[in-house]
Amino acid sequence: MLRDALLGLMRERGFDAISVQDITERAQLNRSTFYLHYRDKDELLTHVMRDMILDISRRSHQLGDSPDRLHRTLVEWFQHADEHSELYHLMLGRSGMRAFAVQLRNLLEHLMNLDLGRAEVSPRLQGVPVPVVNRFMASAYMGVLEWWLDRRSLHSPEDMARWLGALTAKLGSSLPAVPPQVPRRR
Repeated sequence: MLRDALLGLMRERGFDAISVQDITERAQLNRSTFYLHYRDKDELLTHVMRDMILDISRRSHQLGDSPDRLHRTLVEWFQHADEHSELYHLMLGRSGMRAFAVQLRNLLEHLMNLDLGRAEVSPRLQGVPVPVVNRFMASAYMGVLEWWLDRRSLHSPEDMARWLGALTAKLGSSLPAVPPQVPRRR
């Protein structure tokens, strides 16, 4: 209830304009109940953020070793960001919460590690440590997500995932990329 209240209020007013009182009123709970679980609205937001990352991670793990796991995870990630764009803007924006960005990048690095561990690395990348490649790719993915959010989700999540897969393949690994298609405008 608190999470739903927070997200609803963020859509309406923005995070900075929300008080704990606003959240508890929307959730129809007492403030004392709120403070049994959280110190302040920032801690609630951190928990919401962590739960979102765990949900994305859980869905990715359910796909197992399927060859299109990275693509499907990216589609879900962009869909999730589209559904919760205000939260992603807050977390990744100029005044964002570093903890969210770090957790999200760690999740992406984990996905990269799983896929790069299975892929043949291009001769151009021979000798580059996998953690360096992982950080590079995860940072690039996050940068593309921020760009996409700033442009109000101009392209579909499917297109974005396909294009990131193609870029990943072009940058030197044989990660499975989805074949190119004509982009769809939203």
